[in-house]
Amino acid sequence: MGHSSHFFWDKVMAPVSDPISNTEINAALQSVLTNPRFDGAGRVKDILSYTVAEEVAGRGEQIRGKTIVADVYGRETLKGSDPVNAIRVQARRLRRLLDQYYETAGRNDPVRIHIDRGSYRPRFERVFREQAPKAAVRKQSKWTTIGAFSIGTLTGAALTALLFVAVKPWAFKTTDGDDQSTVIARAERASLYDKSPVTLQAFNLADQAREMLFPLFDRPRQLLALSVFQRVIELDPSYYGGYAGAAQALATLSILEPSSDKRSETVTAALEMAESAVQIAPTEAWSQSAMSFAMFASGEYDESLALGQRTVQLDPDDGHVLDYFGTVALFSGRFEEAANSSGRDDLTSSSNQRFARRNISGAANYHLGNYATTVENFESAAEFGDPLSAPSLAYHAAALARLGQTDAATEKLKELDFAWPNAPIKSMLVGIFSKGEFVGDVTAELEKLGWSNPVKRPSDQE
Repeated sequence: MGHSSHFFWDKVMAPVSDPISNTEINAALQSVLTNPRFDGAGRVKDILSYTVAEEVAGRGEQIRGKTIVADVYGRETLKGSDPVNAIRVQARRLRRLLDQYYETAGRNDPVRIHIDRGSYRPRFERVFREQAPKAAVRKQSKWTTIGAFSIGTLTGAALTALLFVAVKPWAFKTTDGDDQSTVIARAERASLYDKSPVTLQAFNLADQAREMLFPLFDRPRQLLALSVFQRVIELDPSYYGGYAGAAQALATLSILEPSSDKRSETVTAALEMAESAVQIAPTEAWSQSAMSFAMFASGEYDESLALGQRTVQLDPDDGHVLDYFGTVALFSGRFEEAANSSGRDDLTSSSNQRFARRNISGAANYHLGNYATTVENFESAAEFGDPLSAPSLAYHAAALARLGQTDAATEKLKELDFAWPNAPIKSMLVGIFSKGEFVGDVTAELEKLGWSNPVKRPSDQE
């Protein structure tokens, strides 16, 4: 008995030679598809089901990215994305979810499904564990430096102001008057400082840049936020927040991009950044929120919404998560959900400012026919100094027109023209709404007031 006792418990027998039947393969597939880990991953499940069916039918050698686009996506080009690139990102997500499933709930499954890197073709493995398996150990992720983005010129003063965040250990002390959220935040920062002052610096930068992501239609603002998240990744490549924030900024930039080629490239980069965030911190709401918004930018509305609902479950008290879910719900046409997500008045502390919530509520209530509520929301947004955009004033003007307040609506349009001359409202809304009919609900009212839509695209507004 010279063997270590661990050998007995950890030993995994090699796959036996007898063939795996189609019945066993189908059972393995159903075990994966019905696992809660795959809830909200509709496209991933579709790809897995399709590739397994093709392999079982003897067509495994013919599985390519293009065949998946044709047969799974119905030959439809994903909005703002190269379909084959989107498939690559989804395949990476599928491999990660399969790894996690077989490390946890599926660790005792007798047959496993693998999608090897560099291929979409499934491989089946029979596994027999002689005794209880060892505890699952999450694989350590490997990271590479992100390539530079073409983000334009930033003033040194603006970036320097963001980069120099004071790091003082004594600032983490708590007082009797601190509320629970303040105590938790200070403890979190103290723990990060213990790990490394650079880690704390990265965390602080990401936290500040996260406040810059709204309003969505401000392209220079998104570029500035993206540059800061790049710096976060450079400081600490192991911190998920840099990737999550970069994904959200890139997803927004892809929506605002008029060039189809650049839009495809940008949305693919957003999906890849979101994938990195999820790989590092799969249970963090911000990681999943970034993936949800990147999917939204690629036109995966249903899957984006399902994943967004999960992010709210992961952290129902994160105002940023709620605002991004509200955004996805709003522009997917789920107006009730958008209005509900913006109703948490308690999440308004300095660390949870929720600048977007009144804008989301105003737009959602407009489509619900609650025009007085829309006006109230946008008036409150102006009163509290929330960042506004050209579409905000357009919604405000349209709501006033719906209420019969024509003079006030006309004055609001004058404000719009003064603040954002020639703002391409229709192009902005068409670029982000899942259905054009929702855009018409707003612009039709403006046109009745004599407004005409400029032809310039949002990226022209510097």
